[in-house]
Amino acid sequence: MNEEIQFITTREKPEFKIRLAKFPSKEEKYSHRNIIVIPGWLSAIDNFTPMAKALQKYSNVIIYEPRGFGKSITSHKKGYFSSEEYNDELSKVIEHLGLKNKEFIILGSCSGGSQTFCHYLDGDGPKPRALVIFSPQEFYNTPFFVPALGLIPTFIMIFVQKMIIVLYRFYLKVRRTGESANVTWAADRLRKNDDWSLRRFVVEFIVKYDIRDRQKEIDVPIQMIVAKQDHFVDPEKSKKFIHLTDSEIVEIQTDMHRIYEGKEDEIAKKMNDFLTKLAY
Repeated sequence: MNEEIQFITTREKPEFKIRLAKFPSKEEKYSHRNIIVIPGWLSAIDNFTPMAKALQKYSNVIIYEPRGFGKSITSHKKGYFSSEEYNDELSKVIEHLGLKNKEFIILGSCSGGSQTFCHYLDGDGPKPRALVIFSPQEFYNTPFFVPALGLIPTFIMIFVQKMIIVLYRFYLKVRRTGESANVTWAADRLRKNDDWSLRRFVVEFIVKYDIRDRQKEIDVPIQMIVAKQDHFVDPEKSKKFIHLTDSEIVEIQTDMHRIYEGKEDEIAKKMNDFLTKLAY
């Protein structure tokens, strides 16, 4: 099987077509493995292609680009960016891939990890054998005014969005976190992609996401991959998810939130070690 990108329809009225990128395993002995990758907010297939290519040494890899992300085709309709909608969408992706219970794992990065948790806890259909999560979150401590942003007309919101980016970049420079570059990256991604849908994802999914006190309901092994220092995510909170003996935390020597960039081979090896221990 060659690498390919395809669109699949996950909802017809209104229409949503999401993109899948498939990267077959380069090793026959790992051809039974399947890793579904869910990028984080603002990320897409292009951002995770290097990670997928590193993982090809150990598994088949499918990057799922959720509605509103990257080049997925998304209707601008409010009410279709909730956890319930994304749970249903991921179930249809798994069904389309023909995967059955325990025949795959899910790798979710940041908000992609949050989508992974939501689907495991409340979604339908086959469940993964294990989870790999980059920079996990229990909930997002968003400012009180964020829900109101969804009520602002688009032409005003574009201006507000620019002001928030400018102010937040300045704040991070003052704090000397080194993450002001991440804000510049975010501004570029919002400019190049569907910023309306990405804002709706924040208002409808991020603001309402909260799995505190539900971690122990996740009864499959989890590999948490975290940065040594991360301004946006407290690595210590990852420990709350580790209650099974097969679960583990891997610390990557970086202080950047996008921990996978430049660390693809290292992370792929760590993931292979984890899956091998699980006899998968």
